[in-house]
Formats: sequence, C-alpha cells, structure tokens
Amino acid sequence: MMNEIVKKKKELRNKLTKKRNLIKRNTALEFNIDAFYKLTEKIKFNAVDCVGSFMPIRSEISTNQLNAKILDMKKKLAFPTIEKNSETLIFKITNSLKSFKLGKFNIPEPNEDSKEIIPQLFFVPCLGFDLKGYRIGYGGGFYDKTFEKLKKLNLLFYTVGFAYDDQKQNELPIEKFDYKLDFVLTEKQLYTFL
Repeated sequence: MMNEIVKKKKELRNKLTKKRNLIKRNTALEFNIDAFYKLTEKIKFNAVDCVGSFMPIRSEISTNQLNAKILDMKKKLAFPTIEKNSETLIFKITNSLKSFKLGKFNIPEPNEDSKEIIPQLFFVPCLGFDLKGYRIGYGGGFYDKTFEKLKKLNLLFYTVGFAYDDQKQNELPIEKFDYKLDFVLTEKQLYTFL
C-alpha cells in the first residue's frame, strides 16, 4: 500500500508539471545575472573548480545562459549521467555543449569518453521547491542519493535548485531521504537555506 507522503508527492508532481508547463510558456526571462552573482559571493566561487549543471528537458528552465556564464568564468562544466543499475549520478566534464547523447529517461548526457569528476557546486532541476530548501523532482531520487553519498565521503559541495520563481511552494511533503538544498536560484532572486 502506498504511504500518504508518496501519494501526496505523486499528486503534487502532476499538478506541478502542469503548472511549470504554463510558467514556461509565459516567462521570457530565464536567467538573472544579479541573483547568480549573489550566489557566487556567498559560496567563494573562486575556489570552485567544477560546476555540475543539467540539460533541461520538458518544460524545465533553460540552462543555456547559466552554462555559458559558467564556461565564461573559466570553470569546468559537468553533467549527470545515469549508469546502468545505478541509483546515483556520475558527473562528466564536457568542453562542448554539442557532445551529448540521449541517456536513461531520454535525458541528454555527455558522451562515454568524457572524464568523470565530482563538482563542488551543483545546479539541480526541480518540479517545485519550498521555503525550507526542499525540492521535488520526478521521483527517482537520483540527486538525493548522490548528495547523500558525497556527504558520507565528507566532500564539501553546494547544491542549488534552478527553477522558475513561480515553482515555489509553501511546504512540500518530505521523506527522511529528501536532501535539503543550500540555495535556489530563480529568474527573479536567490533563496538561501544555509
């Protein structure tokens, strides 16, 4: 039997997907450079060697300007891949935003020959986020499990939800394995949860 939180999350995912589709159609601005610079000030961005980002699918906020800015700032840029039978993500560096193949769930991933790396800063897609720093994704738990694994290795890293401001919820249903984000960056502002 499905527990109450899982059921609530499933219903919420359907609602938030429809909402994000509408937001995408009605929003021109997808990257706020001032909010991005606020983030770089809060986390000692100069010490960051590699940034993990994502290629947007469906109605996710575009990462084109974000990714271009990261490359402009001379940082390595890595994207998640899902290896067969794995519950966590592996990030691989790519020098070109053209060297991608379709991976699991038809999500663009760097080619196999790309080098693996562990970023110090991660931008994470969201269906929604709340004012406590929790996000809701598609339900696979890949980001949550990846961040938990890196935390157990005592690695220092920051997690940033990247979403439209109108994807904000007052509170999301939370399970014990849900990983709390450090920040959420939207087209309007930066939310800080540290």
